[in-house]
Amino acid sequence: MPNLLVFLPLFLRLVTEVREIEDTIHKLRERLREAENTLQTLVKTKVTLEHDLSIKANSLFLDQEKCMGMRKSFPSTPRLVGYT
Repeated sequence: MPNLLVFLPLFLRLVTEVREIEDTIHKLRERLREAENTLQTLVKTKVTLEHDLSIKANSLFLDQEKCMGMRKSFPSTPRLVGYT
């Protein structure tokens, strides 16, 4: 019986440690889930931004390459208003 009294506090301490470790694992899994959700949102945002940037780059290209020549042949605004 004396051996049991020696080991009981050690056993209870181990049980407490196991519960703390299980709680920590649960919290870490939850944080991992949140981080994965955040990453997924960021990846979707990145794809959207890249798509928008591609559209804008194409619009700038079209404006510079296709429209600028025609625009140069138009009279300037001051000339249209009669200042020159």
